[in-house]
Amino acid sequence: MISMKFEKTPINTLKRGAKKASYDKEVVYGILDATEICHIAFTHNGKAFVQPINFGRFENKIYLHGAYSNRMTSKLIATKEVCLNVTILDAMKLTRSAFHHSVNYRSAVVFGRVKELISDEDKLHGLKCIINHFVPNRWEHCRPPNQGELKATRVLEISIETASAKIADTPPSDNKADLELDYWAGTIPVKTICEYPKPDMHMKKDVKIPKHILDFYANKK
Repeated sequence: MISMKFEKTPINTLKRGAKKASYDKEVVYGILDATEICHIAFTHNGKAFVQPINFGRFENKIYLHGAYSNRMTSKLIATKEVCLNVTILDAMKLTRSAFHHSVNYRSAVVFGRVKELISDEDKLHGLKCIINHFVPNRWEHCRPPNQGELKATRVLEISIETASAKIADTPPSDNKADLELDYWAGTIPVKTICEYPKPDMHMKKDVKIPKHILDFYANKK
């Protein structure tokens, strides 16, 4: 039977704020799918770096792409492992006390094994996952990479070995002694939205906005 939870290990087990932790795979996948950018940790010449990059997910795999001269992808291939993070800010929590200000958020930390995809078929699959992560079904409505573009692009596949999510979704919390103070306290919800799609300046006037884009906009407005 396939486990629906990631195994708790020394590297993915949350110790501080353990009550906010989730190891459920669907929770982690849901957080990954709800954002377009992840942050990759790596070392280069003995220095620590963190780089943001767009990505795609298919089942238990994450896909990245970059130029062959990109130092991040080169380092990931050399080390064959990666730690990446995504975070979604859901609300600002303002309290009477400066000490207790906080945020509601959803975050996921992923640890995985890295493999460079070599065949055109595998690279196209990875790139399709990345494009469709931007906007669902987008791959079927744009020109696929030509041979030159495909040859110039490095595609990485990350097999998720373990992961954890951390979710904060609580109201502001003040000390009982501060509740009578007249400072405003409350929650400011945060939401990322998309505005109505704007056609490119070179778009032919008789080309209408495709349904998959309008559907995406309707879900994000």
